[in-house]
Amino acid sequence: MKWIMLMGIFLFCIVVVSATSNLGTFKSRECISLYQLCDNCTYVNISSVMYPDSTVESINENMTKNGVNYNYTYCNTLQDGIYIYNVCGDKDGTLTCENITFEINPTGSQKNPTFYFIILLLSAGVIVLGFFMKDAPITIFGTFGLYFLGLYILFYGIDGIKDGVTTWAFGLITLGLAFYISARSAYELIDG
Repeated sequence: MKWIMLMGIFLFCIVVVSATSNLGTFKSRECISLYQLCDNCTYVNISSVMYPDSTVESINENMTKNGVNYNYTYCNTLQDGIYIYNVCGDKDGTLTCENITFEINPTGSQKNPTFYFIILLLSAGVIVLGFFMKDAPITIFGTFGLYFLGLYILFYGIDGIKDGVTTWAFGLITLGLAFYISARSAYELIDG
């Protein structure tokens, strides 16, 4: 029982620590609304956007005003990673600029490693249960979660890891581990 409580506290801490204070996370190749809030500006201009590969696109256009909200529709979201856009306005009569970040990834989901840990823990639990019960079909059933996780990592990556080689390595290692455990269990089922 203590072990379950510790795991619950650990998963809760991961969710709390992973919260960020930027514009948010959005799906790649879709248009998003960049915004700035300024209660005493007569204009706000979006000056540039820096891409995840550190290249900068100059925009220099006025944002659309709606009360105290300023919006700009941005559609050049082909790269995955963190973008930084710069806005400048006449706050309190003086030119004031601010940098705001947002993230683009294939799924549009927040960086939340809890999903990976839950699948990994459930799969490992079923595999260990199958080993202790000496029941090969249960062990093979547990590897289905590892297959799913490995394929998910290969298709969508791991949020927070920008390096494609590392992502593919994690995906292939997970698939290899799943294959080894399921093949070994199937062999023992057939041979035994």
